[in-house]
Amino acid sequence: MPNAGSIIKTMRKTGLSEKILMQFIISKEKEVCLETTIAVINKMEKLLTKEQCLAVMEQQGCQKTGVALPANIAFGKKYADETLDEKIRLHNESTDIPHKVPCKLNPDRTLSVYWSHGTQGCGCWRKIKKLPQQPSYISPFYCGCCAGHSRHHLQNAFGVKLRLKEVVSSRISSDGNKRCEMLFEIVD
Repeated sequence: MPNAGSIIKTMRKTGLSEKILMQFIISKEKEVCLETTIAVINKMEKLLTKEQCLAVMEQQGCQKTGVALPANIAFGKKYADETLDEKIRLHNESTDIPHKVPCKLNPDRTLSVYWSHGTQGCGCWRKIKKLPQQPSYISPFYCGCCAGHSRHHLQNAFGVKLRLKEVVSSRISSDGNKRCEMLFEIVD
């Protein structure tokens, strides 16, 4: 799940103006609060360009270590000589990679990544649904955190650099009606 403190630190690293950053000051104890994180992401959507929001959110992502990391690194080494098309096919079929997300290579050489598949759906959405007061709006950029998780592991598995181009759909911003779909550009 995204964390307001981490998001704000990433905004600082991207070189946003002090005028913008001053609008994101929060107390240390609020950095991990779900409601604060939603508010920070919604404010980002209002104050930053789409490209800036995507650049910040693609750097987020929980579970970048643990069992998924060595599995994706091992996959990347094992299939290093395969084409990207073949790597994606093998990755989608693999049963040895924990927390993997289905993806497909599009005709324009962008990569569509799908989250919230299966019956369990999205862990972030389930936590938000447990809030005592439901937010009236949640930016689709919220799902950029899962995009950051996916980006990290898929770069290791496929041996390419990815840049988040768009959050196509979001379970969170559609009240559970759509699955999360992220679109990545392959930058090398």
